[in-house]
Amino acid sequence: RGIYKSTDGGNTWNILSSTIQTTPNDSTFQFVQDITIDGNDVVYAALRNDQSQPSFARGIKRSTDGGNSWTQVLGAPILGITGRAADIEIAANGDMYATLGVFSRGSIWKSSFATNGANTGATGTWVDITPPWGMIRLRLELATAPSDPQRLYLVGQDSASDQVIGLWRSFNGGSSWDSVASPAAFNNGTNSQTWFNLIMAVDPANADILLAGGLHVARSITAGNSWLTISSGQVHVDHHFLQFTSSTRLINGNDGGIFLSQNIDAGTPTFAVKNSGYNVTQYFACDFHPTNTNYFLAGAQDNGTQKFTVPGINVATTVTGGDGGFPHIDQTDGQVQITAFTFNNYNRSLDGGGSFSSLGGGINNNRGRFINPTDYDDNTNILYCGDDAGKYYIITGLGNSPSSQVATVTTMGSRELTAVKVDPFTANTIWIGASFGGALPQVLKISNANTGTPTVVNAATLGTINNAAISSVDVDPANSNHILATLSNYGVNSVWESTNGGVSFQSIEGNLPDMPVRWGLFAPANAQLNGGTGGDGGILLATELGVWTASQLTGATTQWIPNNSGLANVSTYMLKFRPSDNLVAAATHGRGLYTTVLPTIVTGLPSNPVTPDFIKYISAGIDQLQIVTGTLPTRTITLQVLDMNGRMVYNRERSYQNAVIDISRFQSGSYILKITGNNKENFIRQFIK
Repeated sequence: RGIYKSTDGGNTWNILSSTIQTTPNDSTFQFVQDITIDGNDVVYAALRNDQSQPSFARGIKRSTDGGNSWTQVLGAPILGITGRAADIEIAANGDMYATLGVFSRGSIWKSSFATNGANTGATGTWVDITPPWGMIRLRLELATAPSDPQRLYLVGQDSASDQVIGLWRSFNGGSSWDSVASPAAFNNGTNSQTWFNLIMAVDPANADILLAGGLHVARSITAGNSWLTISSGQVHVDHHFLQFTSSTRLINGNDGGIFLSQNIDAGTPTFAVKNSGYNVTQYFACDFHPTNTNYFLAGAQDNGTQKFTVPGINVATTVTGGDGGFPHIDQTDGQVQITAFTFNNYNRSLDGGGSFSSLGGGINNNRGRFINPTDYDDNTNILYCGDDAGKYYIITGLGNSPSSQVATVTTMGSRELTAVKVDPFTANTIWIGASFGGALPQVLKISNANTGTPTVVNAATLGTINNAAISSVDVDPANSNHILATLSNYGVNSVWESTNGGVSFQSIEGNLPDMPVRWGLFAPANAQLNGGTGGDGGILLATELGVWTASQLTGATTQWIPNNSGLANVSTYMLKFRPSDNLVAAATHGRGLYTTVLPTIVTGLPSNPVTPDFIKYISAGIDQLQIVTGTLPTRTITLQVLDMNGRMVYNRERSYQNAVIDISRFQSGSYILKITGNNKENFIRQFIK
C-alpha cells in the first residue's frame, strides 16, 4: 500500500506520507496500477480501488510537488464507469493518455500538449477518445510509439472470457481507430487472464514493431497484423512490464522477477534472469529437513516449490513448477518429501529431494482450495488435505505405495477445511479449522482420522462473524489441552485459545493490531520470548505485519510485540519450528524465506551440530521411543532424555544399533533426546510423549 520515492537513484526508498492509510476507511493508494512522470517532474498515479471506496480514491491522481500532495484529475463520476484506472502513457510530443475501466466499462482519455501546454494532464484537460465499439471492454492497455507520437496501440479485455477481445491502432493520436483482428498468438499468450497480466511496448525506432505480454511475450513486426510468441520456454510466465532501452535491448518484469534480453530483435531472442539481490518471492508455506541444517522446501506463488541447500541469500532450485503449495519433509525419514501444486495435486520424492514425480491421476484431483491446506503425519506417512465442503482428503502410504480416500465430517456442514494440524499426542488424530459456507468458523478434533469414518471428539465455534477464515491450528507441545487457532480476516479477533482440549475458545487478541494472522505457533516450554528469562514458552504469530510474539497469555489483556529485527513488516504466511536446533522458519509473502533461532533457558544440551548418517530417525509412541541408527563405524552410544527444564530422566549406554526406550512412565509433554557416539558423534531431537 502506498507509493515509495527514491532521491538517490534507487539506493534508498521512503514511503510518501501522503499515500499512507491514515484511517480504516481510507485506502486511496491501496491499488496503484501505474505511475509515470512527465518532463516537468509532475507525477501521475493510476488508482484501481473498487467501488467500496469514495470516488476520489479511484482514477488518475496528479502531484506537482514531488508526491507531497495529490489532486484527482480524471475519474468518477463519469456516466457508466467506475473510474478505476488501468494505464497512463506519455507520447513523445507530450500528449498524455489514460485508460479507465478495470472490471467495468473501459474508456480512453487524452490530454493534448498542443492544446494545454504546461497544464497538460490537469483537471478539465481530458477528452474521451474511446473507439466507437458496441461491446463492453474491461481492462484497457495502451502503448505509444517513441518514433511516431501519433501512433497508438490499444488492447482490450473481453468481459466474458478474460481473453483479448481485440487490438486497435491509431495513426493520428486517437482521432480515429482501426480494428485489427485479434490473432491466435495473442490469446495463447494471455491465457484468459488479461485482468492480471497485460502489457504492450513499441520499438523505439520502428513504430511497426510491437511487443505484447500476457502469459508469454508475443511480437508483431507488421503493426499488429501478425504475431509470433518469442518467450515460451525460456522466460517465466505472467508478464507485467516491457521496456525497450534500444531496438535490441529489452527489460522484462514478470512473476519470476526481472529478465533482460540483449537481442530482442533476433528471430529467437534470448533472455537472462537478473534477480540477484531482488528478494521478493511470495511464499505460501515451507518445511525443513530433520538433519540437514540448511535444507528447506518452500512453496511460492507462481514460482513453484523451491529447494534451499546453502545458508544466506543464494539461488534456490525449483524442484516442481506452477504455483507452489504446502511442502512437507518427513521428519523421521528425510528421504520422503512432498511438494504441492494447486488444489489436491502433489509430487513426491523418495530420494531426499533429488527427483520428484507426480502422484498421478489416481490420487491427484482438482478438489480442495487453490493453495490447499495440508499437514503430514511423520509417523504414519499420511497426508491430510482439504477437499469439498464437509470433507477432507487422506493420502496414505507416501513412504511406499500411495492410496487415497475421502472422509466426510457431517459436523462441518457447508464449511470447508481451511487449516489442519496433526495432533502430536494421540495417533491418527487431527485438528481441523473449518470456515465459510455462511457459518461461524469451527475448530474440530477428529479421531480415527486416517479412516473414511472419522469420529468428532470436539467441535467448537469461534465467537466471531460468519465466513471468517481459520488460517491455522496448533497444539501446545507441553500441554495437549492447550490449543491455538488464528483467523486471517480484518475486523475480527484473530487469535483464539482453548485450555480445555478444544471444547471452547476465548480470544487472546489483546493489543494486537487489526490485521490478518496467517499462522500461529506455540513456542517450546523453554523458549525465551520478548526478552523473558523464565523459559515460559509463548506464541509466535505470522501476520500481515511480520512476526508478533507474546511470552505470557492473559486472555483479552495479552500483550503482543513485533519481533521483526532482520525481517520486515511484511505479510508472513507460515512459521515452522525445528526442535533439534530451536530454529524457526518464516515463509513471507514478498520477501523470501527467513530463519531465526529461539533463545532458550539452559537445559544442559550442547550446541554441536547433528552428525550426518549417525541416527536415521526416531519415532515416539505412547509407551516407546524407537531409535533407528545409521551406517557410521560407531561402536557405542549414550542415550539421554531430558525434560524441558533440563532434568535428566533417562541415561543409558548401548551398542550402536537400533534401540527402544520405554517411556510409558514419562509424564505427557515434550522431551529432548540426546545421543552421543564414542567418536563424538552427536544427535539431538525433541519428541512429544
